[in-house]
Amino acid sequence: MMKILTLSALMFFAPLEVQALLLSSLPMLLVSALAISGPVNYLALMNYDMITVSLLLMTFWIILLMKFSQFQAHLSKALYTLFLTLSLSLVLSFSTNSIIMFYFFFEWSLLPIFMIIVGWGYQMERFKASLFMLFYTLFASLPLLILIVNNTGALHTSYIYIHACTSAPIGGGALSTIMLIGAFLVKFPMFFVHHWLPKAHVEAPVGGSMILAGVLLKLGGYGMIRISMFLAPVSVLSKVLIISLVGGGLLSAVCVSFSDLKVMIAYSSVVHMALIILGIISVSSWGVNGALIIMVAHGICSSGMFSSANMMYERTHSRNLAQNKGMLNISPAMAILWFMLCVANFGGPFTYNLLGEILLIVNLITLSAPFLMIVASISFFSAAYSLILYASTQQGSLLNGSFSMSNINCREMLIVSSHVWPLLLLLSSPSLI
Repeated sequence: MMKILTLSALMFFAPLEVQALLLSSLPMLLVSALAISGPVNYLALMNYDMITVSLLLMTFWIILLMKFSQFQAHLSKALYTLFLTLSLSLVLSFSTNSIIMFYFFFEWSLLPIFMIIVGWGYQMERFKASLFMLFYTLFASLPLLILIVNNTGALHTSYIYIHACTSAPIGGGALSTIMLIGAFLVKFPMFFVHHWLPKAHVEAPVGGSMILAGVLLKLGGYGMIRISMFLAPVSVLSKVLIISLVGGGLLSAVCVSFSDLKVMIAYSSVVHMALIILGIISVSSWGVNGALIIMVAHGICSSGMFSSANMMYERTHSRNLAQNKGMLNISPAMAILWFMLCVANFGGPFTYNLLGEILLIVNLITLSAPFLMIVASISFFSAAYSLILYASTQQGSLLNGSFSMSNINCREMLIVSSHVWPLLLLLSSPSLI
């Protein structure tokens, strides 16, 4: 823990160039340590498991790419400080083994993204979007705090693995289960409590959208994985699973009709979260591993899609699909990268997302075969809106507007390609996660 705090303090006070160097070297250092000392010895030494290491690597990588995406925006000191504070809270959330400290950092991450949306959002709707996010997540997390304090006082410890060794699960009844998982379902978010996410994505600047989709949503999945060992097999979990899957199927069908670039990408995140909830609630090794793979793959993929969407917005000053068509005429190389991101978004062939969906489908066959029809509809409509997203923005001719179209520069190509090649690398070596 002290190592994480020391590293975070260096990142907070160091210049931008030093922070970029630290962030770029961390994934290589962790991979080297795993190769030299072995995964078991290294993780035992750091008191981490592969879930924590996987999400930390994803967090560092997305933060690095976010900094380069915001480089052209001339960050003010206040916005720069908020991004650093948000990064620090995310790293500490994934690093702590204390339930109370995890809850503290879990809620701490809400304040920086709230201030980022309010202060640097694009339109006046940013106030409504930030309030939606604040009240949804705040009211859902208060019952969780009551439950954590009550059980921590009874056991006289906040260490999460000691809680796991207790004989009686925390979520013994329907009310306790809802109190335990409610905050994480809102953070995902699950269908019925997802209204804050599209508003926050649309109004947030590009860096906020990248971290929100890439990392912040994964806090809900990480918390669900950690508390899944406490859940008792109650009927409320099956109801949550049905609502999540049916809602994911409905939203995947609705996504086909959207004309706003960022709204379509944001709603696709809710669809993916439905599959992650399916894997975690099953509490099986296949389901949890599939959920973790989709979490990592979706974090990288959605961050790349929001970054690419912002590149189009900077040139057309519009999020409408009809206004952004013909990007293939500007840069064919960027069109290929955008196509690969769209394919990864619906779990197409030769992508890391497909591996996670295969694990979830195999797990679903043993859990409840009738749910396969809903998952099949989600996969079908996900492919439909992803291909519509590609065809609407890349094909066709450029509109004759008052804006000037400039070619894609090397920085932008590097950002998008850095979102694509990790998905291919992880597919070739799935044991890394």
